[in-house]
Amino acid sequence: MKNSLVLFTGFTVFLVITSPQETIQSEKEFNMTNNVYKILRKQEWEEALVTGSIITDLDNQDGFIHLSTASQLAVTLSLFFQDSDSVLLLQLNLEKIDLSKLLFEEPLPNEGKRKGAFPHLYSALSTKQLSNIWTLERGGFNLPEAVMVQAENSKGE
Repeated sequence: MKNSLVLFTGFTVFLVITSPQETIQSEKEFNMTNNVYKILRKQEWEEALVTGSIITDLDNQDGFIHLSTASQLAVTLSLFFQDSDSVLLLQLNLEKIDLSKLLFEEPLPNEGKRKGAFPHLYSALSTKQLSNIWTLERGGFNLPEAVMVQAENSKGE
């Protein structure tokens, strides 16, 4: 891919999903301030499409929705999705999120490997609160150019 960066996690962006249609902005409308993402396995996304709610077993267990910033995505994929051939990368539309419920906290679980604060959402997350969705296929991990730029520009923040 012309404007791609291959990272070590072994996933490649495969396509942009266009359903549910009303929740997705085009990449031309990519909002650089929406630096919060959720990764789902295919079955979790299929369930979310049926229920309208995005939540995993781990989220239920921990009492909040686990999220990542652009700069945290590669390591999150490597640590928690090594068993998946395909995942969905969901970009949250922060204009549709109650920001008082989005807290940046120590990572869970944390074996001391990861530093910094991770976004945790202490409220429901709906499929209508997304701005972009990408399918990532195992191979190389080619992030969309807008996400790569966001990750690069957020270094040191």
